[in-house]
Amino acid sequence: MAFRDLFLPKIANSNPEVRKKAVLQESDAGLLQRVIDNDKDPEVVETAQRRLEEVTA
Repeated sequence: MAFRDLFLPKIANSNPEVRKKAVLQESDAGLLQRVIDNDKDPEVVETAQRRLEEVTA
């Protein structure tokens, strides 16, 4: 865990597994879209896309 992780929300954590778990709990469509647009981990992006579909369905 990086020191900065102590001060950031879990959805911005340096660990992709932590970000995936945070995405699964997120209901803000705008935030999920930002994750899709900006996250570098393909699994996090895929998880965010699936979650966005659930939230907007």
